[in-house]
Amino acid sequence: MSYINENKKAWEKAFDHRSGHYSEDLIEKLKEHKQPFFHQDFFDIISSHNLTDKTIGQFCTNNGRELLQLSTMGVDKAIGFDLAQNMVDYANDIASTLNLPAKFIQTNILEIDRMYNSYFDYGLITVGAMCWFKDLNTFFKKVTDTLKPSATLFIHESHPFELMLATPYEDDYIESSPKALVYDYFSKKVWEEHGMGYMSEEKLENTFTSFSHSLSDVFTALINNGFEIILFKEFDYCIGNILNHLDHQGIPLSMAIVATKK
Repeated sequence: MSYINENKKAWEKAFDHRSGHYSEDLIEKLKEHKQPFFHQDFFDIISSHNLTDKTIGQFCTNNGRELLQLSTMGVDKAIGFDLAQNMVDYANDIASTLNLPAKFIQTNILEIDRMYNSYFDYGLITVGAMCWFKDLNTFFKKVTDTLKPSATLFIHESHPFELMLATPYEDDYIESSPKALVYDYFSKKVWEEHGMGYMSEEKLENTFTSFSHSLSDVFTALINNGFEIILFKEFDYCIGNILNHLDHQGIPLSMAIVATKK
């Protein structure tokens, strides 16, 4: 798919020009903090499961920090998949330096090697992953293929309700009414952006293409691919760092889903 190839170029360029907290040393954070990379609510959900001697796979790892953290918790193997080669190299260097049981593989998620079929006890999807796939059915089909029977999938994502809200950086944002619902929740608009603001302040030439998915899109894709949803929680704070000015104002801005493979 051409948009995936273009996203690969865009992510690699953004990571090459990373700044701010994305240029900080993850090694020191992993050494010094018990859980520096997860929001506490979601970490509590993961921690209620015994990861000791288990295998865990993450789909769209970015710089690998979340999976690297979980690999310090007694897992047997942690394997992460991401599109960007330089992010994968960066994460593998950290895993090697700290002698962690984590490995990162560069691949299109939809083309993960069949050798990982029925491989993982746990799967992990975190904020900003699902939007990069036009069809969630094909995405979750690949995820379920990699999981063992009765395996558990953890998801921590932005709430689709955010799709209706404009950020302060958008032309449609109404400063006097920041809670205004300005976009169609059910829109299938394709989003094209230049640059990745949270990673690099530069406006880069390459285009990021992403897609909107409703809550029913997410649930239906999970169910169609053999998952049973056993937990669903909504939170009134943003985890994508774009709508934090609306935190704790009664608006669903993020969510956690736990599902098991039947």
